[in-house]
Amino acid sequence: MRKPISTVMKKKHPRGQRGLVEADLVEASLAEIERGGLDDFSLRCAARAIGCDAATLIYRFGSKEGLERAITERLHSEIQAPSEKQKWDKRLVELARQYRSLAKRYPQAFPLLLRFWTSGPRDLMIAEHWHRALADAGIPEAQIPAVGCATYASVLGLCTGEVCGLLGLPSAQSLSEIKDLDQFTLTRRLLPIFQELGAETVFETALNLLIVGVKTTYENKHKISQPHPSFHKIKQSNRKKI
Repeated sequence: MRKPISTVMKKKHPRGQRGLVEADLVEASLAEIERGGLDDFSLRCAARAIGCDAATLIYRFGSKEGLERAITERLHSEIQAPSEKQKWDKRLVELARQYRSLAKRYPQAFPLLLRFWTSGPRDLMIAEHWHRALADAGIPEAQIPAVGCATYASVLGLCTGEVCGLLGLPSAQSLSEIKDLDQFTLTRRLLPIFQELGAETVFETALNLLIVGVKTTYENKHKISQPHPSFHKIKQSNRKKI
């Protein structure tokens, strides 16, 4: 039977100053962010919620950034690696949907995932699976870093946009403002669609575009990277004229 994440983390992390377990400090800090928001989060407010002083958190994590990095790694721990028996596109979609669920569980803390290049081993494990999926899609290794960052950041940004309100339905005030502006003719015609457009539809549309984009780029890579044969004839003709 699979053990709860919190139990596993307590066994993995050593005890620090005053006998406090690092995983407990991270868990309590995560709860504090969800309670008060990321903008107002500080070492002092985390310390108050935990029942210790800020010096204890500095002792364990070095700084506020160190604590936030640990919280980010804690969030990544809830993402499960997909089976490599699945096709590459199914694996990416599975990971993307897990991140969407994670964003819904921790809407206040989720934007932390956009802050660090990596938060630790768990984050790197997910990155490894993401890169392997792209490699299985046929993306050359030299292009995987750019494609990986672009696709991964797109998914995290989409999830953040949803929990922050970007993918929500337009408010009555927004609708009223647009209706009063005659120059936005197309947007005004689209308003009835926007009023019924759910976040689920937007998310799945974005995922489809992402997957199709990777497939299309790979299928046409030779056409993109190599000039058409007629290009060389034109160059030769121009040289003769010169």
